[in-house]
This record gives sequence, structure tokens and C-alpha cells, in this order.
Amino acid sequence: MRRWLIFGMIFLIGAMPQAVQATERGLAAYPDGVENFFTGAFPPPGLYYQNFLLYYKADQFRGGPPDAEIDAFAQVFRLIYVTNIKILGANWGMHVVMPLMYIGMRSKPINFSDYQFGLGNTAIDPCILGWHFGDYHIIAGLDIIFPGSYDSNDAASPSQNYFTFQPVLAFGWFPKSGFGITAKFMYDFPTRNDDPIKFTGAKDHYHSGQAFHFDYCVDYAVLPNLRIGAAGYYYVQTTADTVDGRKIGYHGREFAIGPAIKYDYKKLTFCLINQFEMAALNRPEGVRNWFRIWYAF
Repeated sequence: MRRWLIFGMIFLIGAMPQAVQATERGLAAYPDGVENFFTGAFPPPGLYYQNFLLYYKADQFRGGPPDAEIDAFAQVFRLIYVTNIKILGANWGMHVVMPLMYIGMRSKPINFSDYQFGLGNTAIDPCILGWHFGDYHIIAGLDIIFPGSYDSNDAASPSQNYFTFQPVLAFGWFPKSGFGITAKFMYDFPTRNDDPIKFTGAKDHYHSGQAFHFDYCVDYAVLPNLRIGAAGYYYVQTTADTVDGRKIGYHGREFAIGPAIKYDYKKLTFCLINQFEMAALNRPEGVRNWFRIWYAF
């Protein structure tokens, strides 16, 4: 019984900047909900820096153990470079994303806790394409996500021990009326972990299932430099996990929505987003709080 509860606790780890889902330990490759304002539109050519701060807290698990809690903090660094080079009519750009994470999880009924700090999954995409068609914008790319700090003896390792290939397609519509609608669609193809976390029960390998997910934002410009709206994400696992060659029935699903605000000041952009998770299946439900700073060099 205690081992089952610990396994359920491990599912909670993905609530950090990575999305929580029913893959191995619930740890996903992408921080669902992080993209919001103007996600589907490439900025003008140049170098950009983004800094994300995340605080996440969940105290309930839908379909898992009772009285399980998780707290997560993340500091995420992102560099974006957009060139003047055209490919198929699109601007060519690239980015790298590197998170530092602290994770704490606990369950009082079984006297279980684990706390870890380290480098999370690093994402690189050397070829992002961005098209502009008046009020409509499209971005396409393929993120390659590398593992960071990992130890199979630590239930709360900040990273995975496998790669993820993630095709990305984002759309944005920004008419002159001041409204904005944007969405970023992703599909995850994870590779196999040949040194799985021991608490999962896997002996030789754990292969997490594929997943479809998207971030979205609907907003309005109340002032030239101030936008308010609603932002969130949807996630669903599409294929089953495989443990030592056997398929298991763990699938995750969740929806999140909450208020969002964006303020521009000279070369700086500030975003504050508060997301409430709901309709979860095999995932924790909590609140994500994002603060993002964007600087144009």
C-alpha cells in the first residue's frame, strides 16, 4: 500500500514547470500554460531574452493518493534570435530554453517526502519559421528537448532521462479592433528511459506515452501598452505508457484557465498569469502562477 501511494506521489512531480501527466512520474517535457500573449507571432528580426518565474502548488490528486501535496518553483531562461533570412517566405529564427527547478513533495499519511533542486529539461530549436499575413501569423518548428539533472534514486529528480521530439505549430490573429487570439499546438514523441525511477516499479525501461497539448490566450488591448485576457492550456495523453515491454493504462488529461495581463514599457514586456487547473484525470489539480519578463536587445 505504501509503495502504491509513493508511486502516486511521483505522478505529482510533473506539476513543476513541466506539465503533470500520466507519463513516467507525471513528468512532461514542456511547461504547459507558459505561452500566452502573441505566441503565434514572430517578433521583428533581432535578439530577445525571456525570463520566466513559476510557483505551483497542488494539494489534491484526481485519481491518485489522498493528502498528497507538491510545491514547485522554477526559474526559466530563454533566448530567441530572429534573422533577416527568408525560408519559404518565412523569417528564420531559433531559440534555447533552460530551466532551474526546485521540487518538494510530501504525503503525511505515509510519512513520505522528497526535495530536489537542479537543471530541468533543456529545449533547443535551430530552425523556427514565422510567417506574417496581415493580421494573421503562423509559427512552425521542431523542439528537441534534452534531459537535465536526473538520478533514478530520487523520486523528485528535476528532469527526465530521455529525449522528446516536439513538433510545434502556432497561430495568432490580431485585428485592428484590439482583440487577440493565439494558440500553440504541440505533439510529444518521447524516447525510452533505460534507467527509470525505481519507485515506478520498472526494472529495465519506461517508455512514456505520446501526448497532444496546446496553450491558448484570448486578450484585448485596453491601452496601447496594456492588454488583459484569459490564458491557459489543454493536455491529453494519446498513447499508453510501456513498462518493461508491457502497456499500462495510465492516461492523463487536464484543462486550465485564468486571468492574464501584459504591460509594455520601452524594450521591456511584463506578463502576469494565474492559471487554475480543472477536469483533471490522473493528475493533480492546483494553481500555476507565472511572471514573465521579455527584453528586446
